[in-house]
Amino acid sequence: MVYNLGNKRELFIDNFFIKSLEGDVRQQIHKLIPEEIVLTTDEKHEDSNNTSYVSIVFDGRRYLFYYRAHARLETAATPGNNRYVLCVAETTDGINFKRCQVNLSKEGYNVVLDNSMTDHLMKDGATNVIPGVTTAFYDTNPACPVDEKYKLIATNEKAGQYAMYLFVSADGFKFKQKTGRFNLAPDSGYDSANQAFFDHSIGKYRLYHRGFRNDGPTWKRTIMCHVTEDFINFTPIGKLEFNEKFDKLFAEGQELYTNGIRPYFRAPHILLGFPMRYYDGSMKPGMHLPSPYNEGTAHKDPESEWNCRIFSRPNLKSRLHNVKKMMRYALASTDSVIIASRDGKKFKGWGESLLTPPPQDDSWVYGSGQVCIGMIPTRNKFGHGAPDELSFYAQEGNWGDSCTRIRRYRIRMDGFVSLNFGIEGGTYTSPFFKFKGGRLSLNISTGAFGGFIAELRDKNGNPIPGYTFEDSLPEIGDDIAMIARWKTYGPDVRKLEGKTVQLAIKARNADIYSIAFLSYEPDPELPSYFELTGKNSPKTE
Repeated sequence: MVYNLGNKRELFIDNFFIKSLEGDVRQQIHKLIPEEIVLTTDEKHEDSNNTSYVSIVFDGRRYLFYYRAHARLETAATPGNNRYVLCVAETTDGINFKRCQVNLSKEGYNVVLDNSMTDHLMKDGATNVIPGVTTAFYDTNPACPVDEKYKLIATNEKAGQYAMYLFVSADGFKFKQKTGRFNLAPDSGYDSANQAFFDHSIGKYRLYHRGFRNDGPTWKRTIMCHVTEDFINFTPIGKLEFNEKFDKLFAEGQELYTNGIRPYFRAPHILLGFPMRYYDGSMKPGMHLPSPYNEGTAHKDPESEWNCRIFSRPNLKSRLHNVKKMMRYALASTDSVIIASRDGKKFKGWGESLLTPPPQDDSWVYGSGQVCIGMIPTRNKFGHGAPDELSFYAQEGNWGDSCTRIRRYRIRMDGFVSLNFGIEGGTYTSPFFKFKGGRLSLNISTGAFGGFIAELRDKNGNPIPGYTFEDSLPEIGDDIAMIARWKTYGPDVRKLEGKTVQLAIKARNADIYSIAFLSYEPDPELPSYFELTGKNSPKTE
């Protein structure tokens, strides 16, 4: 089967655009790099050490940053409360944030959802946590009414009252309830950052939310999906399916607490998710497999497991307090991983961590290392023409005595997973495809002693004259759009547009993050070397 690539960008986040890797080359995941704190929930009306489930919304002008506040998890030094509110800040550059002055709630000047707006959804006087279990998205459905472009998936996670509701807004601030309780599958879960978006590839909305699966001794948290056109009628897609290597980790204790799934804006045919992975470090019976360091004591001797695990974690005083409520509050740990899909149900998961909790005094607790929903292109710290990067955000200080901090993290554009070519060199070969465009562009970083050459082959896998490895001009450097060139044709591949071809790349000491075919632009005219230097050409001597 020939893949219609067109002018889409292809990442190496999965195996879809890889036929073979030969020699010293492999797929390599890259971690997020920490930068500065951009927001702290220390306003008087916020005062929160529990700011999970942050979602970032781009409306074409700015990025709105929705986060929960006001609720505080109890610590040894600070009492807790469950009075959640949903607050909003904004940024245009992903680095400088300011709280929005909306003044719609007496709870605070940047509060957009509070208990007064959701109390009617509760029963029997139960604690109202809905404003804090809410995610936001901007609706790109062309048929969406203008007064409903901003949407919230508001969740009641209380036992016996589980439900999700849709709230809508024209400006991203003044929200109203749109639907009643979602009619989902009986085994759907709710205690999570459940979220939705409009998927242009199917012309419908996807809702990703908590689900459960049986692995090992008992259930594990996972992700489910539904499809809907109106947020009233939902078609069940079921639990997500993962590649074998990632899937087996559930039986070893892995759980996916959130999902963070959205189309990747530079390649919207690819869905990327950044779930918070949960591992229950407690010895509650049936919650995880026996410890390899304490064989035979699992589920039988919690005292032994407690002693061997507690001293490797920071903030012993806080953990001694938390264990009185539940052992997992003291020993559960979390990080973030990356998953990718092309059909919305089958996902390639990477077991290696994308983000781990930082080595701080108030870190390595339940919720640390959780990536916020969404990403923002930001200027490169190198400046001077360096290409933009991607910024992610994660909270710090949850369960601590102070307030939650939101830290920015950065990664190269498309930089999640690369084809990593070692110093011995290797060869990448693509499947057969048809493209639209006039130049081959690579997002690539090489060493000075390295580089790449490229070859295009016909439908039978034979090198096309003029586009062979022997014709390819070796290139080195670091660019998110480095153009491949050949001796005769330069960058011009227009004669192959619409034909069935195959791409092969030989490289060493390099990372390739993505490829795309761009519209044709001729290279600038250059004077000859001999004109520049004033030297005589050997041909004239």
